[in-house]
Amino acid sequence: MLAIIKKAFRLPVEIWSIESVLSETDFSKRWLKLALFSLMLAGLFSAVIVLARTPGLTELINDPLFARKSLVLHVDFALVVWFYSFLAVLFMSLTGTYFNLRLAIAMKVAMIGVFLMVISLFFKSAEPILANYIPVLDHPLFISGILLFGISLIITFTSKSSPDSAKREKPSFYTLNARQSIRYAGLLVLIAICTFIVSWIITPEFGNRTTFFEVVIWGGGHILQFSNVLGMITVWLILLYKLTGSDGISESINKVLILTLAVPAALSPLLLIDGTTSQLYYGGFTQLMRWFIFPVVLLYVAIVFKTIWKARQTNTISGSLFKNLYFNGLFVSILLAVTGFLIGAMIRSSNTLIPAHYHASLGSVTVAYMVMVFIFMKEYGYSLEGFKSAKLVSWQPLLFGVGQTIFVIGFAYAGMHGMGRKLFGSDQSIHSLEAMIGLGLMSIGGLLAMAGGLLFIYIVIKSYINSKKE
Repeated sequence: MLAIIKKAFRLPVEIWSIESVLSETDFSKRWLKLALFSLMLAGLFSAVIVLARTPGLTELINDPLFARKSLVLHVDFALVVWFYSFLAVLFMSLTGTYFNLRLAIAMKVAMIGVFLMVISLFFKSAEPILANYIPVLDHPLFISGILLFGISLIITFTSKSSPDSAKREKPSFYTLNARQSIRYAGLLVLIAICTFIVSWIITPEFGNRTTFFEVVIWGGGHILQFSNVLGMITVWLILLYKLTGSDGISESINKVLILTLAVPAALSPLLLIDGTTSQLYYGGFTQLMRWFIFPVVLLYVAIVFKTIWKARQTNTISGSLFKNLYFNGLFVSILLAVTGFLIGAMIRSSNTLIPAHYHASLGSVTVAYMVMVFIFMKEYGYSLEGFKSAKLVSWQPLLFGVGQTIFVIGFAYAGMHGMGRKLFGSDQSIHSLEAMIGLGLMSIGGLLAMAGGLLFIYIVIKSYINSKKE
């Protein structure tokens, strides 16, 4: 265990070191290390949030300001650095983008950005702004850090495939359908960043900084959700291929579905035409996400289960499905995605139904990415064997996913009975038994999800250590 902890803290050193840069021809490995490091940081800050919300334990984290700062960093590392670092891994692996000087610069810029975001926590003047999609600490160091990370993504997603990429052996999980979806996911990240920049320029100064950041982030934040969905669909297509040996869908139909998602999001910056304070801007992006995501995702859900059913009928898949890592990843990711849609349809006011909705929706992306990490580990030669029980790997997504599902159901139940959102420590007041039950379920589910996250980190780092010994 001590070796695992040491290895976890050495990750940023390995990402930064010049020797490691020069020794790696496939730069996706370095982005993968950054993604994993950011996920560990997100888990660390999530522990603070769960303690600050758990009845009977709020006295341990009784400073609402510290809890809010922790929430900002938890969200940004879990949903910004982790998501888009891993999206960069998928992008480079599927498009054949390998080491070059531009990517080396991007990696350095990303690391500096992450460092600035972390140290901004210790400045008293860093005010937490709990804006939707990308909360921030209102401090020059934090703002500089997240801007640098954005610049690193621009460099990465505008990098062209290496000249010799066609000669290289494609990864075992490569499919043309997955390559299609990841290209559009990367494009939408670039469009979202451009939308943030334009929004920042044209938004007037408000006396309230929370309102200013909320308005600036609103448009680009919605576009990023389309990118997240495309990233998740990319992994679904890969897992389906690994599970059944079939794409489950033709390239032409896949492209139509991908474009149905990507084109509205790509054109959505036109909603800025009347400025960021207009109803067109606020309402337009809301309706965009409400109506253009779930139909396509549900079609992919139907495709996934139809393909699995056919594979079972032809004995392509044998044995218990729940002992299969790829099925568990698909099942739990789909479970959380559908749960997110259902909870989202129940939202009528500002309460904990809102965070329950996006924790389900984004949890579906996270668990898909976790399973994809295991695939990358095998691809890079890191053995996942040698654990006391090989079942740990296949059970990990179930532990995380079931925990996350219980978490969001409890959060949603508390919201249905009046529990307000973004309240922590002494600010949180519980006025009903139902709200107490909901928060209790949330805490149990949160602890299970954290256990699943810790198991994920344990498996990854243990396999890395074991591979180094061989």
